Amino acid sequence: MIQRSLIIGALLFFVFAGVGAQEFKSRKSVKYFNEALKLSENKDFKGAINLFKKVLRNEPDNVDVLYNIGNCYLNTSDGPDTAVIFFEKAAKNLKEEQYLTELGVDLQLSLGKSYQMLLQYKKALDLYSNFLKLLSPEDTELESEIRREMQICENGIDLVSHPVELKVRNLGPNINSKYDDHSPLVSADESILIFTSRRASSYSERMPDGQYEERVYISHMEGDNFSKAEILKKHLFKRPGHIAGVALSADGNQLLMYRNDVNGKNIYESDFDGTTWTEPVKLPAPINSKFDETHASLSSDNNVMFFTSDRPGGYGGLDIYQVRRLPDGSWGLPKNLGPEINTEYDEETPIIHPDGKTLFFSSEGHNSMGNLDIFYSHVKADSSWSEPVNIGYPINTPDDDFFFMPTTTLNKAYYASSKYEDNYGRSDLYEIKYKEPVINRLAVIKGIVRTTNNAPLENVRIYVTEKPGGEQVGIYRPNPGTGKYVLILEADKKYNIRFTGLGFNEVNQTFDISREMAYKKGHKTTNMSDVTLVAEVVEKPAKPSCEDLSDGIPCYTVQILALKWPVKTWDVFGDLDRDMIKEYKCKDGFYRYAYGTFKGYKKSLKGKENVIKTGKWQDAFIRDRKQYDDLIVK
Repeated sequence: MIQRSLIIGALLFFVFAGVGAQEFKSRKSVKYFNEALKLSENKDFKGAINLFKKVLRNEPDNVDVLYNIGNCYLNTSDGPDTAVIFFEKAAKNLKEEQYLTELGVDLQLSLGKSYQMLLQYKKALDLYSNFLKLLSPEDTELESEIRREMQICENGIDLVSHPVELKVRNLGPNINSKYDDHSPLVSADESILIFTSRRASSYSERMPDGQYEERVYISHMEGDNFSKAEILKKHLFKRPGHIAGVALSADGNQLLMYRNDVNGKNIYESDFDGTTWTEPVKLPAPINSKFDETHASLSSDNNVMFFTSDRPGGYGGLDIYQVRRLPDGSWGLPKNLGPEINTEYDEETPIIHPDGKTLFFSSEGHNSMGNLDIFYSHVKADSSWSEPVNIGYPINTPDDDFFFMPTTTLNKAYYASSKYEDNYGRSDLYEIKYKEPVINRLAVIKGIVRTTNNAPLENVRIYVTEKPGGEQVGIYRPNPGTGKYVLILEADKKYNIRFTGLGFNEVNQTFDISREMAYKKGHKTTNMSDVTLVAEVVEKPAKPSCEDLSDGIPCYTVQILALKWPVKTWDVFGDLDRDMIKEYKCKDGFYRYAYGTFKGYKKSLKGKENVIKTGKWQDAFIRDRKQYDDLIVK
């Protein structure tokens, strides 16, 4: 949505909208006008519109009021269709000496942008051309802005004349509401859908614009449709403010989320431990910084992350960065994707396709048809990126289009939009299908790794290489609790799959993926036979110790609850062994209580079972013990 600055400032009966402000006819008009400005500043646009209309009853030609009410309409569901009526009337009443005042400039640019939003590009170009004639040689910055808008108009004309053929399906009332629903995330097999919604809930406060704080919801595929969406676990939302999902791992067990913290915007991670989503943990530096990080995406093997940041050293605004996971599981140094992807404008919502080669992202630059458009680019053999391609109209529009979730099926994606007539009130989630490519079809391969002696899985790696040639496709990790894994591989190829890890005998398998195994509608996946890794025999096995993490096996605990005040009596923990419970006083004002210390994830699952058996702590979850090092008051 366009949201230009409203003209603010009052002195007695005058409201200054830059040079050339108009005198109001009554004190009541000034009162209504100033109250409307305050409402609009708080994003209560409907309330502001009602007050602006009261002023217009007595002063129907007041340019300041007409301009401001037009801007309010741009931020409502009525949008540019209604806004343009008020902008046009204001422009007709604009005096010649007001053309280059703050009010005159903003009014003409807003009218031009409204024409663009309505795909009335000829009207916009005529307005901009006439506007340029009024400028002096010193108005270089304004001239540059107008010429940029004219180029956007030319982009729009070209893209609208070559529309993309689509089949669009609303995901229905199980998913969508009368509020904004956006940012769809799906697992590789599409069994899980996670999205963000501003609907009413017990865990969100109502905002001035009539919607509620963003919260994360989850749904599961049942047959051919998704089940009724439910809010993710309540402990995810102990803090006020928006919380939005931004990325989901291929196996659906790792969720990245966005939070607007006091010290900037940051990315958090929550993991599914088999029954419960863990409390979100802020990703470490160098991913998060003292600047804003707003979005992230994981490769299908979880070894590469793409994220956005406005940290210094970029090309302007938000840029997209890439960071790789190191052998010890930590993240390396981020690398800016460079001028092939990033521009002087904002780049947002990077999403790496399951093929690991195609990056979808949104940008205000390149050949955008207005605001943020969705683009894609392919990584080259030398790790550089191809020239971004605008995904086309009508997926892209002159409004913001910024979250496009591709799937393993190469002609299918999910995205949010408010432009279709069958929506439930605001932006809804849609499934879209387009022409299917004839190459690079992908297969979803599932399997389970087991170990003898119930040995930990944290050190197990699955190396996938293409045959012949030995080109490495990916390095995967099985779930440390269940041993399950998901591989995303191109069909019509042969692969060597090597299962190995510190302390295990290696297992190699050759896997032929036929064209018929490609993932298509019907959610067809292929299961590999279970692999059992034999733990090497050690003559005198040492007792696993949480004091020594050199073996790469983390220590875990089971968090029972978090409270704003300490428990009055430990009797609340019932039959649980009190000696195994520890209290953590944390910097965010919470007291967290955790049960046990377990070397390896498998053992921590048994610890969680003990907690669940009490019947009191069904939301208990497993977390890495070292996470408390960053949480506790020292």
